Amino acid sequence: MKYKNLNLAFLFEIIIGFGCIISVSTLGFSGLVSLVLIGLRPFFLEREPISDEKTYWRFSYRVMLSSLIIIALFIVSIFILMNFLPSLSKKLPPIDKILYLLIPFFLMTRGVIGFIYNQKS
Repeated sequence: MKYKNLNLAFLFEIIIGFGCIISVSTLGFSGLVSLVLIGLRPFFLEREPISDEKTYWRFSYRVMLSSLIIIALFIVSIFILMNFLPSLSKKLPPIDKILYLLIPFFLMTRGVIGFIYNQKS
């Protein structure tokens, strides 16, 4: 089963991811509770059977792979900033808040990439 309107599903992920980034930035670890809102998506959006499974899974794979590459670049850039540029590390938030942002940042990135790929097809 897939969502009938994929653009709306990806927009939902973008909004929840951005809201969770803001809540983690302000509240810390307890801000991750806002990820619970992504569980409401099936109640708001209609679903339909997948007509062409091969095409759908190829699309899903492209979205996930692109999102994971962006997250990997994010992790590498954090490592470089923290270890090789000590003058900048003082201006960054504590490392624990940055690592808590990985999950919401992934959700938002997946929503943006999926929205863009869905516009192309």
